[in-house]
Amino acid sequence: MPVLLRQTAPWFLAAFITLLSLLFPQPAFTLAPWFFLSSALILGVPHGACDPWIPGWILHRPSRLSFLIPFFLIYLGISAAYLLLWRSYPLPSTIFFLFLTAWHWGTADASLELTPGLRWLLFGIGRGSLVMLAPFVFHWADTWSVILLMAPNAGLPPYSLPFIPALLLAIGLNLFSRPSIHQTIETLLLLLLFYLTPPLLSVGTYFVAFHAWRHLLRLTALRDHRTSIDPISCWTHSLSQLLLLSIPLTLASLAFLRWIPPFLTSSFPKGENWVGPYLVLLAVLTLPHAILVVWVDKKTKAALVY
Repeated sequence: MPVLLRQTAPWFLAAFITLLSLLFPQPAFTLAPWFFLSSALILGVPHGACDPWIPGWILHRPSRLSFLIPFFLIYLGISAAYLLLWRSYPLPSTIFFLFLTAWHWGTADASLELTPGLRWLLFGIGRGSLVMLAPFVFHWADTWSVILLMAPNAGLPPYSLPFIPALLLAIGLNLFSRPSIHQTIETLLLLLLFYLTPPLLSVGTYFVAFHAWRHLLRLTALRDHRTSIDPISCWTHSLSQLLLLSIPLTLASLAFLRWIPPFLTSSFPKGENWVGPYLVLLAVLTLPHAILVVWVDKKTKAALVY
């Protein structure tokens, strides 16, 4: 895919967010929850709303009703099971969500850089762990307050020191699995993003500008067989078609957001407390989405072999 779309666009937003936080720390902290919530409509939820059509694109045949009905039943069944588990065990479910996100985001980035294998695995674990651990290391109290939005009874934060060597290990895996000047610079810039910005702002930026955006670019290549030599206008046209395709399921997914708080607790959220239910919604949708992406990685690897 073109470097302008794959690298320049995400880093332009990341640089802008980092500069904003550096110059205006208090407004950045105030806007962070709303920026994160904006991902509900801007790339975040939409990038997963294309899931029902992906098997058809991979297998080069349309996804007909006979496939879509069992697909939705399985997809929603996995999400519902996770939500039920969250109701009874919010803290373990939250911790699982953090591990799942680290795996999903990390391996998604790895699939853009490497073919599945040992280096792919090490890079994926390192990149995903870096993204999840950096907020705990740089903004411990603020990050734990986000955890409490998902698991209100989690209590006092645990000892923070073990997160530092874990982050160092993640950085080492990043650099070892793909040693290059480019990778070193990108890792340092990511650390700056997480160090200088509030957790919801940095994680939201990575979610929207890096993960969701690049996932949509990958789907564009799969669906329309785009290559890096195609004009930018062709890529943006295909991206706009994907986003239009995602609208119905994006709105349907967000309709469930209203029912998550009363299902999990008796209180109804106001203001930035919507972040907690939204994170729970992302979690229960991420689990089947991540399973599907693992299938995509295996299928695309098989295609490369042949």
